[in-house]
Amino acid sequence: MNDSFNEESQDSNIEPSDQQPDKRNTAAGRLSIEASSSFVGPIPPPQILDKYNQILPGAADRILKMAEKEQSHRHEMQKKLVESQVSDFRQDRNEKRLGQIFGFAIGVVSIISGSVTAIQGAPWAGGFIGSAGVVGLVSVFVVGRRDQQDSQNFQQLEDEDMDNE
Repeated sequence: MNDSFNEESQDSNIEPSDQQPDKRNTAAGRLSIEASSSFVGPIPPPQILDKYNQILPGAADRILKMAEKEQSHRHEMQKKLVESQVSDFRQDRNEKRLGQIFGFAIGVVSIISGSVTAIQGAPWAGGFIGSAGVVGLVSVFVVGRRDQQDSQNFQQLEDEDMDNE
């Protein structure tokens, strides 16, 4: 509860019997105390709920139902968020697994193709086909890892920025 003191000039409609004696009273004004209160959260304190019921019967029940619906909605949204994150994680994992399988298949095919070409009498062409396939795959994996690390670093920076706000 916040209490603050301030001096106000004496109103003409206040009778002398309404004033309480105080050492700080002067001829120019009287001392007044102002009090304020606040609450945090979806549900007001019971005293305020009672006042709502006095003004509009059933209002407190409506306020409580509104808070319950809001909480249920928040829980549902958090559940959906977690489910989508799990789904995204699974999809990323499956994509990586497929990428590894296809990369392995391309590597094996390029080595076999290069070997077959070299056996058929074109060793330079076979060596080029086999090594180009392997070098291409290695470069894709290296660049992919670098991009993945960059995106992880960026995500960490975003998370830190959100935590600081």
